Amino acid sequence: MKKLNVFKKSIIIFCISQIVIFLIIFILFDFIPVAKESKEVSKMVQARGMSSSYKVSKKISKLIGTIRINEHHEAYLQNALKLSKIDSISLLIDLSDSLAILSLKGISIFKSKISKIEINKGLKKLPYFLRDSLYSGPLQATENLSSIEKFPIVIKKPSRDTSAVDETEAAPTIPKQNDVYLLMALDNNMAIEINQQEDSLVGNKSVYKKYRRKYRRWFLSKNIESVFSPNQHGYTYHLAIEIPREDAGSIYRALPIKPFILIRY
Repeated sequence: MKKLNVFKKSIIIFCISQIVIFLIIFILFDFIPVAKESKEVSKMVQARGMSSSYKVSKKISKLIGTIRINEHHEAYLQNALKLSKIDSISLLIDLSDSLAILSLKGISIFKSKISKIEINKGLKKLPYFLRDSLYSGPLQATENLSSIEKFPIVIKKPSRDTSAVDETEAAPTIPKQNDVYLLMALDNNMAIEINQQEDSLVGNKSVYKKYRRKYRRWFLSKNIESVFSPNQHGYTYHLAIEIPREDAGSIYRALPIKPFILIRY
């Protein structure tokens, strides 16, 4: 009898452990968050009376596409005008022309050519009206992760008495240019990643590994929140671009802590 009870307990423990393992896998690989977000998107599509089975001719489809692109470009320019009234440097990501641009008061002060663009499947499959909504308006970063430090900007008021100047006081040294990987989270459930295009690492590999650990923990925490928080959206839309290492470092260090970002697709 005791052996039978032990056997039953073993089976129960085994079944519970399998359920826990499957649940962890679902969370880790986005299955639960994706399913949750898919339902939300389906509801929005149905609310608009849209049907995926409705077909139009190629000519009309091309015309609709042209109108949509032009409307999005117009919205992009209007939002760029809004950013020109902000007193801080902002980031414009033009996927159409493959450019990452630093802008201040409506003037482009730095440009970098984007060599690679990666968009996760959820973002690709979004209906156009939802994609426009996701990209609408200047978006402000709420969190950021990076593999490099920001260069501290020190502003000092000069003394009227030149004899009182401390000649031993040197300007802060620029941190050594290491490998540049950064992630900026926006408040609309979207994350933008800017990485160096170079494959080889020039800096300390442990620094890069530390960044990757923080990167994985961040996405895992978002997935866990989406499972246990009813108000949390289930999917993080993810856009990643690659630019030269030096450019990526310059852009990150020029931007404020919570920069405004504008995207044109």
